[in-house]
Amino acid sequence: MNSLLNKQQFTIDQNKRNQFCRSLIQTWETLSLPAEKEESYRKFPISALDWKELGFDPQEKKTKIEDSTNSVEKDLVSETILNDIFGLLQQYLPKDYFSYLSVLQSPGIQFFICEDGLVTPIDSSLGDEPKFFFRIFYVPKGKFSQIHLKTQSNHKSDSLHLQTGIDVFISDKDSQVEILDEENYDEDLVQFRTVLLLSKENTSVKYHHFPFGGFRSKLLLHSHLLGNGSEVTVDGVSALGKRNLKDLDMEMHHHADHTTSKITYKAIVTDRSHHVFTGNLIIPPNLKKVVAHQESFNLSLNKKARAEANPKLEVLAEDVSCTHGATVGDIDEEQYFYLLSRGLSPEESKSLLVTAFYGETIHSIGFKEEVKLDLESSIHTILVGGK
Repeated sequence: MNSLLNKQQFTIDQNKRNQFCRSLIQTWETLSLPAEKEESYRKFPISALDWKELGFDPQEKKTKIEDSTNSVEKDLVSETILNDIFGLLQQYLPKDYFSYLSVLQSPGIQFFICEDGLVTPIDSSLGDEPKFFFRIFYVPKGKFSQIHLKTQSNHKSDSLHLQTGIDVFISDKDSQVEILDEENYDEDLVQFRTVLLLSKENTSVKYHHFPFGGFRSKLLLHSHLLGNGSEVTVDGVSALGKRNLKDLDMEMHHHADHTTSKITYKAIVTDRSHHVFTGNLIIPPNLKKVVAHQESFNLSLNKKARAEANPKLEVLAEDVSCTHGATVGDIDEEQYFYLLSRGLSPEESKSLLVTAFYGETIHSIGFKEEVKLDLESSIHTILVGGK
């Protein structure tokens, strides 16, 4: 693993980390490998995975908890911040087998304090052994930060390999953060990943997700709007080819008045790929002035490719504004034939319409133009030749 680290990465005292992990053991012992009968995994063929090939025994409840004897560590995270963060994680960490596995099996915690400026950790892995990671990104009170995650994998053999991980983004009061999360994986990766967004009072969180590659991918994104005035926006584009399956499960949990959330997600599928999007807006009783919207748009470029959208609403409050919508379809034939009539070739016409489908999402990102061009290039590479 190679990471671009700077002054923004800090060290967590290993004994503090172990103390937190031990507090999770009781719950961890009650969790078992998910099955398709569970709502969150009903579209993910987990029973078909060959765990022996993946080099992992899901029945073993292993943990990496080893007390440290090192007395001198540099750039330690303050105990006050750690106590607050670990307290939030104990409360809001999803009760999911792979979420707990990522925390308890990771060799340590990568901790970033994201103050004004750009944080760019790059995580690359090479090999067939199972990999587990746990990262925390903390935006202090009143700060603005941009975070560009670039996670990628490569390996030499033809066998499948496993990666599980959890990324936690905590926004303190009056802070703003924009996250660009870009994944580029080899076609033999089986991945289980959790993203946890925790936002306090008067915060603004923008999370852009662009996953590319892989063989089987399951994402759980849980966003908790914890304080009055918090706003969370989630968008992204999945571009799938070959036999890639991506199953995205996104939940917005509103816990306070005057909170706003929006999910706008797009998927493009070709070849024999399969994309599943499930979005859930959760608003408990007695909340006031809550705005929550959810949209899923899906474009199929091949009759053998599949895209599914499953919007859900659990709204128990009255003083709210909530909407949801979903579309699944092919390229618009009228638009396609119009472009042909203007002298464009079939390939040019198709490329233009596909670019228009995902272009708005990319251009709304507040990062540099070269970053946006790289994203467009990645999508084009996956989709070229799709029929």
